[in-house]
Amino acid sequence: MRLRLLASFFLGLVVLAGSGCEPAPERRLNEAELPPPSGLRVTIDGHEPDTNRLFGTVASDAGTSRVEVYEDGRFLGHADIDSGRWSLPWWPGRRALGLEVVARDRQGAEARARVDFQHLTFDARPGLYQPETLLALPTAQGLRTYFTRDGSTPTPESSRYTAPIALLARSTPPVRWSFIPTTKPDAEEVLRWVAPLEAPPQVVVVRYRQFAGAEPVGPVRTRTFVIGREPYSLPVLSLVTDAANFFDPVTGIYVPGLAAEARPDDPFAANYLQNGKEWERPVHVEWFETSGQRVFDQDAGVRIHGTGSAVMPQKSLRLYAKEDYGPKTFAGPVFPGSPVTEFTRMIVRTSGQDQGVTKLRDCVLQGLLAETRLALQACRPTLVFLNGEYWGLHELRERLDEYYLASHYGVDRKKAVILEGSGILDVGEDGDEQPYQELVDYVATHDLSVPEHYSWVRARMDVEDFIEYQVAQLYLGNTDWPENNVKFWRLRTKKLEPDAPLGHDGRWRWLVYDLDFAMASGPDQDSLGRVLDAQSEVGAWSTLLLRGLLQSPEFKARFVERFLWHTEHTFAAERVTAALDAAAEALALEMPEQVARWSQPASVEAWRANLESFRETLRQRPAFMRQLLEQHLGPQ
Repeated sequence: MRLRLLASFFLGLVVLAGSGCEPAPERRLNEAELPPPSGLRVTIDGHEPDTNRLFGTVASDAGTSRVEVYEDGRFLGHADIDSGRWSLPWWPGRRALGLEVVARDRQGAEARARVDFQHLTFDARPGLYQPETLLALPTAQGLRTYFTRDGSTPTPESSRYTAPIALLARSTPPVRWSFIPTTKPDAEEVLRWVAPLEAPPQVVVVRYRQFAGAEPVGPVRTRTFVIGREPYSLPVLSLVTDAANFFDPVTGIYVPGLAAEARPDDPFAANYLQNGKEWERPVHVEWFETSGQRVFDQDAGVRIHGTGSAVMPQKSLRLYAKEDYGPKTFAGPVFPGSPVTEFTRMIVRTSGQDQGVTKLRDCVLQGLLAETRLALQACRPTLVFLNGEYWGLHELRERLDEYYLASHYGVDRKKAVILEGSGILDVGEDGDEQPYQELVDYVATHDLSVPEHYSWVRARMDVEDFIEYQVAQLYLGNTDWPENNVKFWRLRTKKLEPDAPLGHDGRWRWLVYDLDFAMASGPDQDSLGRVLDAQSEVGAWSTLLLRGLLQSPEFKARFVERFLWHTEHTFAAERVTAALDAAAEALALEMPEQVARWSQPASVEAWRANLESFRETLRQRPAFMRQLLEQHLGPQ
């Protein structure tokens, strides 16, 4: 059902305004090349530590005669030239300040390229953005230091550190992991993995470990660099792990794998749809602010997040901070304006089923609800790199779990109860479902127009919270709700505490998440009729509370009052347009590279067309919503 819904969502909303993408803006800063005379051009691209070869490109309309390489003015030799690429053995000097390459063509024209180095020790200046660098790793008597550049764990079989490592703007291993398919080959076309349109951008990842013989001494250390480029417009999350953890057919969490091969006819059989701790893998996490300041730097656990969205090419991830790996929390001011700065679990979300449409729907709509008391997930758009390869636009999000409730409401997480759907236990102990079942049974068998009956319900659920939650979902026309994406919580208490602080009284409250299908059916979508008609396609169990409570004149009056208020204020046209425009502007600069990497959205033009459709739906919704309120609940 979810797969069919997902496919129809894309077919209905993705505007195929062309399959190409706009070129990403050039970010190079420090290649220091002189203008090429007579078509002659030369670059310094990188250094391969395993073969100790410096390399670059050279091109000339007249044919290249020779390439000379100098370190601090000292002639190193004539480079080998092969098919427009030059290379030369080079062992970086510990005090080297710069390299210069001089190319000459057969007509005597000359072109130069120069790189000036900073010297940097591994732990110094932990910012993301650095100029061209000679990186020094720690050494100690009796120990050997081994390092890697591809994200793998260093072993005595890795490169041995003997001299500074040259970090240049293009000094990275060849792109590899980005060209591994991440969906089944027979997946529906709108859900199928497409190879990158071009080699994705890369950052530099260096990992090292020291050894006494074959025995490791100390932990693996990891650091990410962006060399010689302007800063990205968004924060950057660098995830580094042994590639097998993501891509191995047996153990990889990001690929169809053996689980798909074992049951080829089952669309829900794939490695990326497995869950539980046995499908958690170790990962190193670094998160950088837009300034390049490093906020997180720690080992953690990672799993695939979500079910319906996991069948899509770009997948959401869930990060776990645990003592098994390192610090127990991710600590830092991730979400501006939020008092919460420590997180036990975080979601690295791909916008779920909206990833091929607007890439911002859930973040924008939850942001519009931020002034309510609803439990929401803070959102921070972020660029992700996996083992140094560009993995595209994601959102760093809070996870709605017992740790979230503890940090936002100050409750004891071990006493938090979270149910989902019809009352299935998600977090808590056996029997914690019973109070909710009693509430549902009571509403089903009592006339809530009787004040005493309504008071009994009010004592057990936060009716104001329920109204805000229902208004939000109904106004936004979320068609992936209420039979799906429903969670609610309470604090397990010995008795109800009506005067206790918010969240401590033992009453049920609701959690807002996954609005990827909101506003997907146009501004006139009859969301009220869909839930108030007990014979509609929506399961009666999922709307029983609302229909029962609307029997109460007091509840109905308050429900309509809040609905109209939110229509006129929370969802006022100028407010939603401003929020949408700000979110789109934040993604716009990075969208060409996202499109080139994943073809989700199909093109930048398609993305802009989808945004315009979304904007128009938001603009027209208030008028239709007032009509629907009058149609189903009477004159206002």
